[in-house]
Amino acid sequence: MLRTAGFLLSLFATTASAADYKPANCSTRAPYVGQLREGVVVPPPAMVPEAALDPAVTARLDAALTMIRAKTGAPAVTAAIGIESKGLWTGGDAAKPILFWASAGKTFTAVVVLQLVQEGKIALDDPVSRWVKAVPNGDVVTVRDLLAHSSGLFSANEDVKAHADPRYRAPAETLGIARRHGAMFCPGANWRYSNTGYDVLGEIVRIVDHRPIDEAIAARIIAPLGLKTLRALAPGGGANGVAPLVSKQEKPIDPSWAGAAGPIAGSAGDMIRFWSALLDGRLINPPLTAAMTATLYPMFDKGTFYGLGAMVFDVPDGNKRLLWIGHAGGTPGASALVAYSPGDHAFVAVALTGDGSAVASANALLKALGGP
Repeated sequence: MLRTAGFLLSLFATTASAADYKPANCSTRAPYVGQLREGVVVPPPAMVPEAALDPAVTARLDAALTMIRAKTGAPAVTAAIGIESKGLWTGGDAAKPILFWASAGKTFTAVVVLQLVQEGKIALDDPVSRWVKAVPNGDVVTVRDLLAHSSGLFSANEDVKAHADPRYRAPAETLGIARRHGAMFCPGANWRYSNTGYDVLGEIVRIVDHRPIDEAIAARIIAPLGLKTLRALAPGGGANGVAPLVSKQEKPIDPSWAGAAGPIAGSAGDMIRFWSALLDGRLINPPLTAAMTATLYPMFDKGTFYGLGAMVFDVPDGNKRLLWIGHAGGTPGASALVAYSPGDHAFVAVALTGDGSAVASANALLKALGGP
């Protein structure tokens, strides 16, 4: 099984101190200090029809899911495979509550922002100070930087005191923590995952679209696509009906505390329907879809890269390389991945509770497509 992306369980749970860096006060942008990955061009995939897959394929996927349950010990799981022009397989706990997708929900926030760009209401290179004041270096940090995590904005969940006192913090509070720490680098100079950056994006949506991020996602994505199981959680509004997060490693958060940085709960099948619509142009136009993977920053683990609300996995797996386009997410008690694999002409989505890996689970499902 694929063993990359060990960072997943830390996206909402890391701690850091600003003591080891001098806050960067910047009047201009800075060139990136490392080497970017060449952008990935994703040809629009064919539709995934609402049809059952071949019985032999279905049997292999059912067996793979049984193995995943045994290896992860997940209390709850939802999984799906969608094959272009062929059909959709789903598996998991239909009788249990819907599952939390953690940072895989960032793509929904990003798509709403890109829809506003498409409508001419904002621009990717607008400074964030146009809408949200007192963002460190806000006159030179852009909307694009927030989407790509290249803003230098400190992520409030890394603050030691905030980590020791887990609860919902509104964007004004997380931004206050970021201000106390100061910017970690000038915008564009480096890459650092920032949930607070997505809080700021949620505030831009609220101001420009005149509704909170959960309502914007529901109106702009969930309703038009008819995604019946998906919910955009109101920031700090609780997570009734969402499968409880369970971890032996650390106390889990309430899923609604993630806010715009991870607002989605639902089934794997609907996550595939969302990504299929995104990549085939039903949600934003092709140039903006292409922009999501045109500039790719190296992430925590080798072979993982970040664009604009989207991730690219380019990693070795035995005697071949895997290329996936999607987004992963994790927090103590939950792990999630949704991705498109051009080589398989397939989408895969897995969310589970517990301390298992959705990335490894998704790879096992894709391998099952090829037979024993």
